Amino acid sequence: MSNGTVIDIQGIIDEVARRHNIRLAPDDPILATVTVTDVVHKLFAEHLRRITEGVANNATDRLVAQIETGRREIEHQTETAKGIASKLVNDAGSWSASQLRQASAGAAEDIQRSVTTALATIQSDIQIVSAAKRAAIWAAMLAIVLGGAFLGGGIGFWLAGS
Repeated sequence: MSNGTVIDIQGIIDEVARRHNIRLAPDDPILATVTVTDVVHKLFAEHLRRITEGVANNATDRLVAQIETGRREIEHQTETAKGIASKLVNDAGSWSASQLRQASAGAAEDIQRSVTTALATIQSDIQIVSAAKRAAIWAAMLAIVLGGAFLGGGIGFWLAGS
């Protein structure tokens, strides 16, 4: 039970003599009281150490439990945040894809209108060219007929004059 501290009985005798001018004998009952007080103090100190150690252990255990609870809560919140971030990214991707589809549909409609307009212009040009071709064929046929008539008349005139 001793914690390494030894009562200095001679120091106590000398101090009492100095302060009170009383000389105590080493076997004086008052010194037994000092020894009893020392033993009680040591027992009380040991008891306080065990209580303090128990309180410290309990506090440490509670702190460890609170730290673990906090760690689990942070882990849960991190997983929740990851899920929310993933949903946001997916939603943003869906929104972007929707916007691209709308833009593509608008561009496709613009291209279709341009192609339709170009085809209408080409068809109009084809009709004009066809009409010009027919007119050219008629003009060529008329020229052939007239040329043939003049040629036949010239030959007939030449044969008639000979």
